Amino acid sequence: MSQSPPNTLGQYQIIREIARSNDIVYEAYDPLMNRRVAVKELAVPAGTTGQQREDRISRFKREAQAAGTLNHPNIMTVYSFAEDAGRIFMALEYLDGNTLRNELDTKGAMKLERAVEIVTQVLTGLGHAHTKGVIHRDIKPDNIQILSNGTVKITDFGIARLTFQPNLTMDGQVFGTPSYMSPEQVVGREIDARRDLFSVGVMFYEMLAGSKPFGGDSVVSITYAIMNNEPAPPQGVSGSIWEVIRKALDKTSQLRYGSAEEFIEAIKNATTQTALGLSGPPPSQQFSPSAQAFNPYAPGAGYNPQAGFGQAPPPPVYTFNPYQPGQQVPQGYPMNQPYAPPQHHVPTMQPPNGLPIYYPPPPRQPMMSPETAAFMKKFSMFFVLIGTFLAVIVFSMSAISKSITDAGARQQDAQIENKIISGDTRVPVEERINEAERNFGRLQTGDSRTRVGKNLAVLYEQLGKKNIDLNGGMESAESSFLKAISLDPKNPAFAADLGDLYARRARLTQDPTALAQIWQQSGTNWKLAAENTPDLKAAAPFREAGAYAFYYAANAIFSTGDRTSARRLLYDARSLAPAGSQIEQQILTGMTQLGN
Repeated sequence: MSQSPPNTLGQYQIIREIARSNDIVYEAYDPLMNRRVAVKELAVPAGTTGQQREDRISRFKREAQAAGTLNHPNIMTVYSFAEDAGRIFMALEYLDGNTLRNELDTKGAMKLERAVEIVTQVLTGLGHAHTKGVIHRDIKPDNIQILSNGTVKITDFGIARLTFQPNLTMDGQVFGTPSYMSPEQVVGREIDARRDLFSVGVMFYEMLAGSKPFGGDSVVSITYAIMNNEPAPPQGVSGSIWEVIRKALDKTSQLRYGSAEEFIEAIKNATTQTALGLSGPPPSQQFSPSAQAFNPYAPGAGYNPQAGFGQAPPPPVYTFNPYQPGQQVPQGYPMNQPYAPPQHHVPTMQPPNGLPIYYPPPPRQPMMSPETAAFMKKFSMFFVLIGTFLAVIVFSMSAISKSITDAGARQQDAQIENKIISGDTRVPVEERINEAERNFGRLQTGDSRTRVGKNLAVLYEQLGKKNIDLNGGMESAESSFLKAISLDPKNPAFAADLGDLYARRARLTQDPTALAQIWQQSGTNWKLAAENTPDLKAAAPFREAGAYAFYYAANAIFSTGDRTSARRLLYDARSLAPAGSQIEQQILTGMTQLGN
């Protein structure tokens, strides 16, 4: 494969080469969408074997798929993946600004507020990725881009792990940058989202300290430090902030934060405590657990009952029990007995002369003897315990049975998922779709159906793009894109594909009424793509394409004399047009001509 810069790759016009490492990155222009993009081309070194080349291509596709499934303001957007004359490439969002690595190298340690702002945005993006089943596996300052407007973007998903697809890494293989790898990644064990959170903890430490927590002059010394050493707290960092970093860097993954959201919440609480002065002293001044306070009552502490003040008094002695039969009520307070309760004199009531003394009736006898009542109480408790025990057994058996059933369903679904998602890319896409459709109905869990449905939607998109330029292929492509939308309705790429398809069909249509209808279909789908793109900047091209489509529809229907429909379509166009753009001026001119 030639490594000389091409003039074009697919629809993209190459402007210049801006980076070269394992792959080549160009600045390019997309004339269809009228925007600047970055194009990343797969570079395969000379002398690479066939198997090595296939592995490189698989990883490059995995990178595009990993980032392409994500749509978040803090993650770089992937627009497309394609091949042109043997050159494999993907089109990406063009990012200005500098990397976090550049900022650390030029400015050194950051203030807490700046570090918290960057780390929080990184964690927000990672939280989105993790919920979509994507683990980045190479979070480091070099892969964090800080734009000129302050937005932070995560880049380079080249070694990302997709939890819903088979792992391309064999057991024992290690991928990543040594200084930012977690202990479990160092030894090649299975990893989860907490591996990324460990790397964020390393970055957070480096931003505040100006140096990495695990140093060394070789890969061996760095990995040894990660596995065995505890980093020293950064100078000037409060106790609560250090506790956040320390937990993120715990060598046992189960003791770290369970999610990016939990990590963010801990940072917010620690920052608030620091601002209010409630975070405690810096870690170097905190109380040492080895410093034990003297306890005079501890065994062997030398308690002396003659020592006086500060020693525990002997327990009080009570000698009089007023409820014990045969005891005489003592007169007055027994001063010689410490802590004894004072005694009170009870006056005797004498009846008036000549009247009999009233004696109250004896209390009613209980229905059962105390012994019988005690027996019945124990008997009742026994039945309550037996009933509770049986209920627990029944509930436990039901829960175990359901757990076994669910586990079996998940295991079966996992096998079906692997079969569908890991299909051989060399097999025609039609056959892969047929195989996926046959197995889709066998899935039992909703999560599996959602994941496989999204993967199947991508296959239908590939089929649509494959057929779109064939004779009579537009109808087949339309059907494929509609199927993709039905499987994954929130993916803006599928609506954009359909909007582009209708725009192509409109250029082949002459009848004004049919032309207006097709352009309106195009605009509706561009509008849907924009609505499914939360990032306003990323949605802007979709909105502009939709504005042009509705404008062309208005022109077509106006030529038939239908001014009312034309006016309505111009309103639709104006709702999408970027402020101050050329299309907005054309729309306003058209509305003026129609009397608005």
